Amino acid sequence: MEKPRSLGTKILFAMVILVIVMLLAAAGIFALTVRNASETLSSSNENLSDTIGRASSDYMSEQSQNRLLELAAEKADIADGIFSDYRRGVVTVASVAESIYADPDAYSARPVPLPDPANDGKLSVQVLYSAEADPDDPGIIAELGLIGNVQDVLMAVNEHTDNIASIYFAAESGFMVQADYISGKKFDENGALMPLEARQRPWYVGAAVTGKPFFTPVTKDAHTPRLGIMCGVPVFADGKLMGVAGAGMYLDEMEDLVKSVKLGESGNACIINGSGQVLFSTYESGVLAAAEASDDLRSSSDAQLSELVTKAADGGSGVMTLNIEGVPSYASYAPMDTVGWSMLVFLTRDAVEAPTKKLLESVDSLTEQASQNARSHIRNAVYLLLGLGAAAVAVALVASYALSRRIVKPIRRLTEAVGEIEGDNLDFKWDLDTGDETQMLANSFGSMTERMKNYISDIESITAERERISTELTLANRIQAAMLPTIFPPYPNRSEFDIYAVMDPAREVGGDFYDFFLIDEDRLGLVIADVSGKGVPAALFMMASKIMLQSYANMGLSPAEILKRANDAICSNNEEQMFVTVWVGVLELSSGRLTAANAGHEYPAIKKPGGAFELFRDPHGLVVGAMAGVPYREYEITMEPGSKLFVYTDGLPEAMGGADGHDMLGTERMLEMLNSAKEASPEGLLEHIRTSLGGFVGTAEQFDDLTMLCIEYKG
Repeated sequence: MEKPRSLGTKILFAMVILVIVMLLAAAGIFALTVRNASETLSSSNENLSDTIGRASSDYMSEQSQNRLLELAAEKADIADGIFSDYRRGVVTVASVAESIYADPDAYSARPVPLPDPANDGKLSVQVLYSAEADPDDPGIIAELGLIGNVQDVLMAVNEHTDNIASIYFAAESGFMVQADYISGKKFDENGALMPLEARQRPWYVGAAVTGKPFFTPVTKDAHTPRLGIMCGVPVFADGKLMGVAGAGMYLDEMEDLVKSVKLGESGNACIINGSGQVLFSTYESGVLAAAEASDDLRSSSDAQLSELVTKAADGGSGVMTLNIEGVPSYASYAPMDTVGWSMLVFLTRDAVEAPTKKLLESVDSLTEQASQNARSHIRNAVYLLLGLGAAAVAVALVASYALSRRIVKPIRRLTEAVGEIEGDNLDFKWDLDTGDETQMLANSFGSMTERMKNYISDIESITAERERISTELTLANRIQAAMLPTIFPPYPNRSEFDIYAVMDPAREVGGDFYDFFLIDEDRLGLVIADVSGKGVPAALFMMASKIMLQSYANMGLSPAEILKRANDAICSNNEEQMFVTVWVGVLELSSGRLTAANAGHEYPAIKKPGGAFELFRDPHGLVVGAMAGVPYREYEITMEPGSKLFVYTDGLPEAMGGADGHDMLGTERMLEMLNSAKEASPEGLLEHIRTSLGGFVGTAEQFDDLTMLCIEYKG
């Protein structure tokens, strides 16, 4: 049997004929337009050079401005981070001092030593007095004993914050507790301890007057030629100024940061303060050079420079063009919000346009060479086209007619058959036999439509089944949620406690649950549990466990007996070998005595009045459902008025997040979240945990149920 000619061969042959015809038609036109093409090419090359020059200049200008602004913002962010850490250290000291003044009974007196010359060069804490203060005054002695509790904070902040020279707390009563490395410089030439008038220092006065964190202007260090800055944060108690926390910081990193701006020989950078004065600069001379008493450049006679510095000093960011010492330049600026300074970066216009000039020189050379080559190729092409056209015109006319009928007809019929496939009509009809690729394509369309009809039928069945399952899971979720107490406050007439709880299942239904209920008028039962597994089996096991635990609790049993009976009941018929971790507590509302037992559950976190949340490592028993006949130990905790109890499931500490989604939250970070809102109500605390956890997890998928319960005992 003769092998049929492929459609590719037919099309290739037809294209050859078509090209020949086109060459014949184009030969005459091409010969007449050669002269015009040459002239047009020359003109186009000139226009091309101009266009490239303008486009390149605009592009380089835009890119340079963007890079300048990015560089200024990058350096400003680095500097602002340094100042932010510095201010944070001072605020930390102020916060601790404010806590001491707010609750002095919670702290015992802690002595603070006088300066010791032997400690010179080592980080140490000492107390200094003003000339007016009497170190033997009982009031000063008592206040100093309380403030002595900030010593560890002063040492820690000084050790872990870069560039801090000294950190201190100065009391309004005339003494100052200070951590630094220069104990030996507290004495005069006769060896007598010098008084320190902290209340007259700019950082103290500024913080006291403004009532908020205050940064001093840049000054030289009293003991070294290094530049520095000081920050003061006021401390109040009952609206009265008790003192100011402060610190001195060296500015060596600011000088290094300015020098780190790399823009070649034509680039420079400087830092200005909010008063328009240059503090640090790579300019060695001129109006932008750094000086001890720099002028306010906002008042400069140079209007462009004045506008630039005014915008930067006002905390703005952007890019400007201006003349610096008569040199056309670009300038970018970005703010350092913490101290109100700004980073300025400069680059001359010549440096930006230099690449464009080199590009134009290369373009001119290449276009001239291309013009010569093009003219030569045009002449050769004319002769070739004329010869080919004359030889092929006769054959092209006959062949094109015959092939067009043979090739186009099957393709047109295939197009019509495919076009009939639309809507619900998926039947493909084909009545030709071409014996080539057109026939193969038609067969493929027929097979495809049959598979499509089968696929649509399968999709309809699957979709209906998924909708049925989704409806049932939604109903199960509602039933599960209805079994948990969700109305808050649950007992509006009971003022002895405030309670709040949440459960967020990882799937439509979950295995975690919480419960609380009044056993009688003076006892409140508390339960939180985590069933092994997820989904519908865990939800069913959860419901059974909840009912058992509540039933045994309402019988007046102790927590240990509740767990023992529930364990024996579950183990008696637990073919699926499921288990549940449980924490059970009974709170006596009149006395605050909490009796609890733990069956393999997470450690509770407890906060005492005025304190912070801490893990209570209670004794653990075996999980409920693992083995019958297991005894459980119980323990007692006295909840003072103002105490809080926080219980949770492992979905909280085992939550995954971070930059790569593989960082586990852990109990340490959980406690940090709790203590960052430790004074909030139970509802406010749990909502804070939810929000903080969302920020930690980000877009990562929740893989475990999350259940939390918090109760505050008010007495």
